[in-house]
Amino acid sequence: MTGSTWVLWWRDAQGTASLGQLQERLLRGLRATLRGRWSMDTKLYHSPYNFVDHQHLKVSTANAQPARGTASDQSIYLVVRGHGASRRQYFVLASNRVVVETEPEMESILVRLKNLWTPRQTARIEGYSYEGDDWVIRTGNLMVGTSYKGLIIEINYLPCSNPEQTRELMRELLGMILPADAQIDPNNGVDYRRASLDPFCMTDRHTAYQYVHLFTQSSLL
Repeated sequence: MTGSTWVLWWRDAQGTASLGQLQERLLRGLRATLRGRWSMDTKLYHSPYNFVDHQHLKVSTANAQPARGTASDQSIYLVVRGHGASRRQYFVLASNRVVVETEPEMESILVRLKNLWTPRQTARIEGYSYEGDDWVIRTGNLMVGTSYKGLIIEINYLPCSNPEQTRELMRELLGMILPADAQIDPNNGVDYRRASLDPFCMTDRHTAYQYVHLFTQSSLL
């Protein structure tokens, strides 16, 4: 994936009805093309140990004290996107101060390390992906465990990777597909520098970081 991405949460969405409403506005209103089904998982693992101290990791100390709703040094988030050859996995750890892309085998290794890492919760998103001239929009119902938690929207503007230069355009796209009274969590306050990520040039690691930020600040995971 290239370009700039914005991940947000439609909190009071009504499941299949809201997903269908977005699909109609995307296909008819924006003349988008349906690319197919889309899904992703974010899994939370917890350890009895402080991972940063245990591994002697050197991480940025800026804003190092975990605030309410942020991941602790005893948690790892595994973000899994795509399937088959396009599958990508990311670990977000150390109070959201480290983001690394991992090989597919790492998940099975983590599962085997039961004494170190215990699975706690899984957030699963299932929906559809749509493509326009220079953007891709993904929408999906969000399930945390067995509980429905609304709808996730991911807007990917392809020509530009600087989020500061694309946010207003993405807001316009969002306004064209959402009901006026939709309760939206815009996922504000994402600090890429905290994880040593360039705030002016987005990558897939930035997108994984956005998901974990949304789930932690909203106390979804």
